[in-house]
Amino acid sequence: MVELIHAIILSIIQGISEWFPISSSGHLAIVQQIFGFQNLAYDVFLHFASILAVIIIFRKDIKLILKFDNASLIYIRNMIIALIPAGLIGLLFRDEIGYIFSNMIFLGIFFIFSGIIIYSSKYALEKKQKLNFIDSIFIGLFQSLAIFPGISRSGMTISSGLFRNLKKEAAIKFSFLLAIPLILGASIFEFDNLILQEINYSILLISFILTFLVSFISIKVIINIIKKDRFYLFGIYNISLGILVLIINL
Repeated sequence: MVELIHAIILSIIQGISEWFPISSSGHLAIVQQIFGFQNLAYDVFLHFASILAVIIIFRKDIKLILKFDNASLIYIRNMIIALIPAGLIGLLFRDEIGYIFSNMIFLGIFFIFSGIIIYSSKYALEKKQKLNFIDSIFIGLFQSLAIFPGISRSGMTISSGLFRNLKKEAAIKFSFLLAIPLILGASIFEFDNLILQEINYSILLISFILTFLVSFISIKVIINIIKKDRFYLFGIYNISLGILVLIINL
């Protein structure tokens, strides 16, 4: 059962960690271990609230994509290509992912892996504004790794975009826009499970509003951090947290 204090804490963590490259699923798994509470459907519900913040912040870019002209159709094609790997892994390994959420050893290892990738983006060179077909496949493969807790979705997509020499603004936009269909799809997929959890509707409403507000602020902050070339510092955080998790649980 989700208590109000748990909902507030989880909502704040989700709003920050979904958009900061530190893995929302990994942080929620740690906190839920402390609370003795596991609920994948509730996690997905919080992700849904985070997406609303993205839609509002990137509404102008979304409007351009929905023009369905030649440029927007190419961008939509690239998004679809990047979404396929994560969708396939999510469908094929859904049960295994649920088990990994409760395994702190896996979580620690994934945090470290995510941290190494993010820190490595420090050495990427910015050369191009538009991504191509190969860029989309590359980013999609990295994004698929974020199905597992401890591996940051935003960390993987932004880092891989930078590895492909995309300019920061292009990598940021593609990463955040990709999150919309991916997380909406997961939210719809888990909706029936959420109904069956019998979570108080007032708690769900509070969780949604709080997660949205924290997400909105977090997105603005992380965009500013990336533009100032401080993105790689999150790699150090992830590696340190992963080592701590392993030490505590080994």
